[in-house]
Amino acid sequence: MTRALYSLCGADEGRFFSPHCWKAVMALAHKGLDFEEIPTTYARIREIGGGVSSTLPVLDDNGRLISDSFAIALYLEEAYPERPSLFNGEGGKALSRMVEGYSQMIIHPAIMRIALLDIHAILDEGDKAYFRQSREVRLGKPLEVFAADSEAEKAAFGAKLGRSVTC
Repeated sequence: MTRALYSLCGADEGRFFSPHCWKAVMALAHKGLDFEEIPTTYARIREIGGGVSSTLPVLDDNGRLISDSFAIALYLEEAYPERPSLFNGEGGKALSRMVEGYSQMIIHPAIMRIALLDIHAILDEGDKAYFRQSREVRLGKPLEVFAADSEAEKAAFGAKLGRSVTC
C-alpha cells in the first residue's frame, strides 16, 4: 500500500511550517500508519490529483485523495478502525471540533501575526509573490503592517492560551 501526505514546505523542502499539515502527520503517527511526506510548495498544490484541492494537507491513500486535516482524521478513523482511535467515539469528535474551532479563532490569528514574515522569508521566490498577494488581499494591508505589532502579540500569547471563553 502506498500512502503519501502532501505537506506545505518552504524553499528548503525540509521546512514544513503548516500546523494543518502537522495535524495530519500526528494523526497518521497516532494510527501507526507508514507514509511518505511529500514536500509541496504553494505553486505545486494544484498539481496534486489533477487539482483536487487548493490547500494542504492532502492525503493520498493508495489512490484515494483526501484534503483538509480534519477530513483526513475522520477518514483514517473510518478506514483503519483496528488502529488506535483518534477520537474514541462521537464525544471525542465533538471535542476535537471544539478545540479546532478555538484554535482557528484564538490561537491561529495570533500565530499568523507572529510568524507571517518568517513564513514569507522561507518561501521560494514564486511562492513569495503568491503568498504576499493572497495574504494582503485577505488581510487588507501589507504583510509588514499586519505583522508590525508581532512583538506585542508574542507577549500576549500566553494569556490567550489561558483565556476563558464566555458566551
